[in-house]
Amino acid sequence: QFKSDQPGDASLPVTSVSWLQAAQFSNWLSETENLQPVYLIDGDQLASINDNANGYRLLSEAEWEWLARKAKRAQTSRFVWGDAATIPKNAANIADESAKTTVSTYVPRYNDGYAGVAPVKSFSRELSGLYDLGGNVSEWVHDAYTLTVPKAGQVYRQQLDNSQDDIRVIKGANWRSGSLTELRSAYRDGLSQSRDNVGFRIGRYLNRGEP
Repeated sequence: QFKSDQPGDASLPVTSVSWLQAAQFSNWLSETENLQPVYLIDGDQLASINDNANGYRLLSEAEWEWLARKAKRAQTSRFVWGDAATIPKNAANIADESAKTTVSTYVPRYNDGYAGVAPVKSFSRELSGLYDLGGNVSEWVHDAYTLTVPKAGQVYRQQLDNSQDDIRVIKGANWRSGSLTELRSAYRDGLSQSRDNVGFRIGRYLNRGEP
């Protein structure tokens, strides 16, 4: 509906879209539901962020990681399925035995049945109650990519990153991920262009722009 000239399989996650395209989709969906857009986009560039808007947006890195590591858990976990290095059956679409001829690193003795991208909800619901945070495609998040480590013990106010940097954070494993490092929910990478194993997930504030 958003890009009628780019048809696709409705059962598959959208991939090969840039961060800006994901932001543009978020704005479009906001406007169709009479919500205030978060992203002010001028041509092909991000101009500013409206932190007080109630429209759709990409999840922040902190929100994404909380869902993948802490939501509905007593303790923070390393992976979406828990702390065990052994991956449970039907846990996620990652670089498995079926993908070993196309990737440099894969998980031996694990077979998820898909050498590439899989339909959404093909795997077990995760502890958060969501699907596919731990695999299938990695996901753009709202934040700009930085290697600056937050100060230990300092409490940061919840706010959206207003940076306009081209390199943005991607989170989550994908069907090409075959190392324990990549499968950890804390793993992060920076990207400036679209990729065929990167999609996005959106959310919105429920208490913005209201009395």
